Amino acid sequence: MSDALDTFTAEACAKQAALCLACGTCLQTCPVYAGEPREILTARGRNNRIHELLRLKADPEGLKDIGKCLLCGRCTMVCPRGIRNDLIVSMLRQAQVDRNGLPTGKKIAFRKLLLNRKAMRRTLRAASRVQGLLPETADVQAGFSLQGNAPAPIRHLPALLPRFARGRNVPSIASEFLSDALPEETPAVNPSGKPVRVAYFSGCAAEFLLPDTGKAVVRLLSEAGMDVVFPKEQGCCGLAVHANGDHETARRMALHNLDVLEKCRVDSVVTGCATCGSAMRDMWPRIGNTPEETARLAAMAIKVKDVSEIVLAACDFADFSCRSALPKGATVTWHEPCHLARLQHVSREPLTILQRTFGDDFRELSRQGCCGFGGSFNLYNYDLSREIGSEKAAALRESGAEYVITSCPGCLIQLADTMARHKIPGRIVHLAEAVAFRK
Repeated sequence: MSDALDTFTAEACAKQAALCLACGTCLQTCPVYAGEPREILTARGRNNRIHELLRLKADPEGLKDIGKCLLCGRCTMVCPRGIRNDLIVSMLRQAQVDRNGLPTGKKIAFRKLLLNRKAMRRTLRAASRVQGLLPETADVQAGFSLQGNAPAPIRHLPALLPRFARGRNVPSIASEFLSDALPEETPAVNPSGKPVRVAYFSGCAAEFLLPDTGKAVVRLLSEAGMDVVFPKEQGCCGLAVHANGDHETARRMALHNLDVLEKCRVDSVVTGCATCGSAMRDMWPRIGNTPEETARLAAMAIKVKDVSEIVLAACDFADFSCRSALPKGATVTWHEPCHLARLQHVSREPLTILQRTFGDDFRELSRQGCCGFGGSFNLYNYDLSREIGSEKAAALRESGAEYVITSCPGCLIQLADTMARHKIPGRIVHLAEAVAFRK
């Protein structure tokens, strides 16, 4: 990461944008440009207009286009100058919030719900009581449980609902939230040598929508010989809030979680959410207001690991330690989350686990494109999100796999919608649900 953007100043953004060679490499890799080929939606287009955008004198549509970025990091990965174009977008969005304030809906969602886990629980608990009125999508299921629990139903939201909801297929709100089901301490199943103590950071999706995913992560870590702490005071990682320009609220979220995690006194903090992992490793060290905050956040970022990293490190490679947790002979494929591969540089680990575990039953996708989710990008640009996801749908259908495996709950939600719309039967599961550690 370039030090020029550590402080998120307008001047730093302008200096970064000035490094742009206008080579157009970003156009070739940008999933948004593939779906809507307008150059202003790409890194080169924004860099070319950086001063205009920073002064907020662009036309209303130009300012609106700042929201049409997935923050997937693909342009940064291929940029020959290493420009952090995702951070430039984040700065532009913060400038809009500083000038115009947050829209009412986002203000409620970010500062009243995501910042207050108790209020979020009450709101979703109330919503869960009426979700049974929505039809279930039969062809696609999310999740797999070794305990034989039914997978989370995918529900179809009718077209008559407001534009943020209409026509989508989404997992049901869980009948029991993860923090109600998991104990705070789960001991290692087969401890050996010096005990390893890790904290599990679940994220919002595993807490409220996919608790079996969270249980699977803890089960897998415990089987791998680790004592697992699940701090129930944890809250939202803050990435969605930060991506929408509300950097101060994101900082408050990060500091709350930092206080909670520091009290755990663990060797590592493990997450099964690629989005949360990228927030903690890449975003948190950049949002402190004081040197002390920055140092504490940076120290915590070093401890954060994706579940695939820590499980692979615990494996015996001679007699590979992981086994399939899916039905015998199940064919699987892997969707690589952008926030895992691009922002955390974790790509080899999950692939190694799946290839060694499933052998010939693993079918690699012919192309690993973005699924098109991007958090709130999906809410505000659903048609474009669907267009981006259509290429992923084609690759999934071509693979013929019965199980689609990923390690990002956001991607899982998007893939469920994509598979339902394209009538691709199958089940989407988290990596931790697909494998178990040999006893």
